[in-house]
Amino acid sequence: MIKITRFLVIIVLSLGFTAIAQEQNSDTGEVEILRPVDFFYTQAMSTYPQVLPSEIPHREVPRGLSDKRQKWADYLKTAGESDISQDPLAQTSAPTRISRAPILNFSGINLNVSPPDPSGAVGPNHYVQMTNGLWSVWDKNGVQEPGFPKNLSDPLGAGNGDPIVLYDREADRWIISQFLNPFSPAASRFLVAVSTTGDPTGTYAVYSFNPGGTIDYPHYGIWGNSYLISGNFSPNGRMYALDREAMLNADPGAEMVSLNLPGYIPGTAFNSPQPVHSEGAGIAAGRAPLVWIQDNAFPGVTTDHVKVWDFDIDWSDPSTANLSSPLIINTAPYDAFIAGSGGDPFANLAQPNTGQRIDALVHVINYQVHRYDFGTHESMVLNFPVEVTNGSRISGLRWIELRRTTGNDWELYQEGTFVDPTGDESVFMGGIGMDQEGNMALGYIKTGTETFPSLYYTGRADDDELGMMTVSEQLIIEGTTSVVTNSRYGDYGQLNRDPSDDLTFWYTSEYSGQPRRTQIATFNIADDLLSVDELVAADSDFIVSSTDNRIFDVSLRTETTNDILRLSVYNTLGQRVVYNQIEKQGDLYRQQLNLSELSGGVYIVNIGNAKTKLSKKIVVK
Repeated sequence: MIKITRFLVIIVLSLGFTAIAQEQNSDTGEVEILRPVDFFYTQAMSTYPQVLPSEIPHREVPRGLSDKRQKWADYLKTAGESDISQDPLAQTSAPTRISRAPILNFSGINLNVSPPDPSGAVGPNHYVQMTNGLWSVWDKNGVQEPGFPKNLSDPLGAGNGDPIVLYDREADRWIISQFLNPFSPAASRFLVAVSTTGDPTGTYAVYSFNPGGTIDYPHYGIWGNSYLISGNFSPNGRMYALDREAMLNADPGAEMVSLNLPGYIPGTAFNSPQPVHSEGAGIAAGRAPLVWIQDNAFPGVTTDHVKVWDFDIDWSDPSTANLSSPLIINTAPYDAFIAGSGGDPFANLAQPNTGQRIDALVHVINYQVHRYDFGTHESMVLNFPVEVTNGSRISGLRWIELRRTTGNDWELYQEGTFVDPTGDESVFMGGIGMDQEGNMALGYIKTGTETFPSLYYTGRADDDELGMMTVSEQLIIEGTTSVVTNSRYGDYGQLNRDPSDDLTFWYTSEYSGQPRRTQIATFNIADDLLSVDELVAADSDFIVSSTDNRIFDVSLRTETTNDILRLSVYNTLGQRVVYNQIEKQGDLYRQQLNLSELSGGVYIVNIGNAKTKLSKKIVVK
């Protein structure tokens, strides 16, 4: 391993106060630059053996109380009593919008491993799911590709689990990973494979990085030209970034940088801040956010809030990487601590027909935190479990939408606490996202004395009353068994939107107890709320003209839709530099674009709606 250690000055940003403050400004921070300890190319995945779930030996990993986890358990006991007896945002009215059954609803990988920790991502032609042992690829009709599933070691070479898969839509590549020896600093590894094409069944370039610390419970996100990683790492509040462009080019010397988050206050059992994953068209520009939640019941925290750090790096000189001091966004009070039972601090939530309770993953932001660019504003959405009534050991999901406009800081736009709308069961392990119209989806697990761990989803329309989930609860699949041997339940579930239309959500999570099961489902919040017509137009109907290559006239003639269309301009890196919405005038969409402030070069003008898009290449001088 090659390590280059430098020091830098952390830039302290001046921030306004709208229930927002700075906390624990940091003067200096250490940047570590690491290079791979191993790199290799794989063969096409078709050359590796198929491994059936039945061939994987039974493996059960209880939460356990190692020396480290015992310290975390002791930390839980130091938590103060919540200063609220009832969550003030608990949704008391049941959702009333009509929901529909999932579009696709099929079994994921069901291996006899506990927990399975499913992670999944969707591309233009495939869906990829990873679990603790196997991974597989399906087409968009839910048909598993020949020769799958595969062992995680093909293509990663080795590893111990906590797998993550991402689809990099701007590069049309797949990123799959798992860790190796996560609690052994000398031997710990991030194993990261990047597909060499847009085909997840093809070849991969595989990297191995030794960060020199513990790397439990990793979370990944894509922002700008970085792949970001944070998690339950040692030292607490450590984050990492990978050189995205170098890895896409299969550069064997691609670098990783590592920094500590200034002003970080440890959480409870899992110190796992999350990188924000930019989901949607165009590469995210500017500083990359990382987020964390803080409950005032825990030492060193005075108010319930969300922290947001901003990360910046120039990969031509990674030693200049830096993190801002945290932006503190106060929220409505919440109780992020749910007590355990029977001497097990992780045994929180009830199940049917057993006294064994399962882990709600307290004080953890559920994977992933997504960011969306709507042109007029950016939105960031996250969710985490909270205790609805103090002492009840019944969890709800506090969900939050942060927004910012150009030149401003992130601010709280809305928040709510979703609770079981049909009874007094717990909802937890949420996956949250937004479609391109701003409608929100929330997938989750439900469990309780009457409900085996089962999968559901709800959602809301963009123009609904703030803080409310309004789409009626929809069952994905019902569980049939409880966990009876230990409190361990899953650490991961994942919800993403389909890049083919940016309206369809793909969701994977686990359900049932023993044996554990995973499911993959697709659903749509927007179809019953929107009328999106098919846009039919020829290239000759879409005209982009200019007399000076600086001011451009854009027009599209069509009679097939009256939707408001989106007009975007992208540079050659895939970054969106212009975003407008155009209303139809007669049978013509028309807009003038003043691009005189852009640097000279080639750009792509894109116009369309959720179903169809047209593009033209232009040159700006």
